[in-house]
Amino acid sequence: MGLEFLFGNKQAEEGLTKVYKREVIVEYVNFLVAGNVPFSLALIDIDNFKYVNDTYGHIAGDKVLKEVADRIKQAVGDKGTTGRFGGDEFIVVFPDLVAYDEIWKKCRDIMTVMNGCEIHQFSGLYVTVTIGLARFPENEKSYEGLLDTADKALYRGKTKGRNCFIIYLPEKHGNIELKTEKDKSLSSMYLHSMVFRLLTKNPAAEEGIRNLFNFLSSYFMIDRLCIQKGEKILFEKTHSLSKCSEYSPIDIKKIKNNMSISNEIFYFNFIDSLTSSSQMQLAEQYTMQMVRAGFCCEIADPEEKEIIMLRAESTANRVWQYGEMDIYITVAKVIEMLLAEGKVKL
Repeated sequence: MGLEFLFGNKQAEEGLTKVYKREVIVEYVNFLVAGNVPFSLALIDIDNFKYVNDTYGHIAGDKVLKEVADRIKQAVGDKGTTGRFGGDEFIVVFPDLVAYDEIWKKCRDIMTVMNGCEIHQFSGLYVTVTIGLARFPENEKSYEGLLDTADKALYRGKTKGRNCFIIYLPEKHGNIELKTEKDKSLSSMYLHSMVFRLLTKNPAAEEGIRNLFNFLSSYFMIDRLCIQKGEKILFEKTHSLSKCSEYSPIDIKKIKNNMSISNEIFYFNFIDSLTSSSQMQLAEQYTMQMVRAGFCCEIADPEEKEIIMLRAESTANRVWQYGEMDIYITVAKVIEMLLAEGKVKL
């Protein structure tokens, strides 16, 4: 079967993104494998896409998919073929392109066109991707094996912090074991259980908060965690490797005004996104504390006198993962419950 048959068919393109359908790309890959044609295969995953849909809705999700597809095609050019692998994941095949330096440059091209990708119809919605790449026949000699190695590289990119690319190298990534959905569920259950245990089982609730912040700082490798009430900083936990050792109050009134109404959170992955959305004062306040990425969740004051926020911050660009943000929201809401019951005082 020739490439003319595969790509001469208009129905081979997907309606939404105008890139090739999964089955067409799979057929193409198997065609290259059968012909023993060297090629590279890249899996490209949109970071935190579920959160985009949950927060902005599926119309925004569709806009993101179209924008990402267009940018990937722009970066790939005539050196490769782009398809949608499913959901928020794309796949790119680079025939006759397997030299490490050359494929590194193509991955870098994709990251460059994605840098600062803002969906203009939705203010403050920035999109990043993570890439995992494997090569045929260097890494594997079948479609299934190659997909598995690319997936391992992608998984490493996600655990590294996302918004990056990983080219599979057996000496570095060969021992990676991909988590099953059961493993992910168990990990989430463990973290939520830890939150409730430390906050509700300790007779001294304040000590429980401190112990929890110590645990989360280490588990997520987050620079800093604190609670800010009005102008006061409470329960400050700064990681020993943080570039900045002290918290200062920020204008949490401005944070509250820019919060997502549905889930009472505010976050940014890059400090530049605050500048581009005209939040210059917040950008200056965070920059003075060397913060590059920040997350805030409101803790309701039962007396309704002051604004209370849980703050999580990084001194490096950080793509906040949905599971991590979910834990911080849970922490804020349990503390909110303890405040309402008078079991903790802030």
